[in-house]
Amino acid sequence: MTFGVAIVLFVGLLITAVRIPVPYVVLAPGPVTDTLGTIPRGEATDGSAGGPVIRISGAKVERTSGHLYLTTVGVLPGSCSAHLQLVDAIKAWFSSTKTVEPHQVQCPPGESSQVVQQHGIDEMAQSQNDAVYAALTELGYKSTGSRVFIEAVAPRVPAASVLREGDEVVSANGTRIARPRQLLDIVQAVKPGSVVSLVVKRGAVHRPYRVRTTRGPDGKARLGVSVASRPTFNGINVTIGIDPTAIQGPSAGTALALGIIDKLTPGGITGGRTIAGTGTIDRAGKVGPIGGIQQKVAAAVEAGATVFFAPASECRDAKAAAPSSLTLVSVTTLHGAVQALEAIKSGSSAFPRC
Repeated sequence: MTFGVAIVLFVGLLITAVRIPVPYVVLAPGPVTDTLGTIPRGEATDGSAGGPVIRISGAKVERTSGHLYLTTVGVLPGSCSAHLQLVDAIKAWFSSTKTVEPHQVQCPPGESSQVVQQHGIDEMAQSQNDAVYAALTELGYKSTGSRVFIEAVAPRVPAASVLREGDEVVSANGTRIARPRQLLDIVQAVKPGSVVSLVVKRGAVHRPYRVRTTRGPDGKARLGVSVASRPTFNGINVTIGIDPTAIQGPSAGTALALGIIDKLTPGGITGGRTIAGTGTIDRAGKVGPIGGIQQKVAAAVEAGATVFFAPASECRDAKAAAPSSLTLVSVTTLHGAVQALEAIKSGSSAFPRC
């Protein structure tokens, strides 16, 4: 009987132990999105599905073939306030497609889930803008400057009753707005609860609004909106319909830029293949490092990709995770990525490999 009681106690302690929260997170393969296709439900700014990921007006949009996927990483648990259970960490340690990282890598100490999420949203919004700029510059278009647009409006603030995502902020208190910082400075110059006079452009119509500010966490006035600058080009307009709250972070930039180029290049650059990849991008077209390459390669393989482009600095890890059937392209610039895909399309092997 004593032995039986001991077994029961041991099993009970074991069950309790494996459910103990541990200071780790698990990185897992996330969903992929075809930059040449339509927006999956939940990724669009209005929550709908069916619209193009990349919308272009003012230039001929070529017929596309194949797929050009941006890849993502899933992080478990999904909130910085939650913690992984030991049993889930153990399972991930023995998985070939998952990685266990310290909790603080994804959630820096002292930062709330809201702050971390907003940082990811801002990075994706900026990444979209940089992708448009880099792609159109690569194609020979000249930028005419930039304008400031509302990316998101917080709920339950006065601005939510009049402002919308996608509104262009033309002026604030009589000052023309050319940069997000200008708007912030004007708003923070008034007391919380004061009114700011805005002129926004919605579609082709300029609309004047008087918007009451709120008090931010730092005690300064806030509108309760997030804004970002978007580049403008003569004769062509490119917008990306993915909601930055649905796919966060900067690593989709290169895939989005390549998607734009494919749509504006006669015959495209995919050669009808299923291509996937990752990498940040800046306005000069420089491709930068990302995280979660192992998970992104796994997601690409699951989606049927035969070609995967990766930042050169991530090549070693990408090669370790990729099957021999996956062609790995090493990229440092958008121009180099385009050249590599054109080479693959033509049947050439003269391109940088991982």
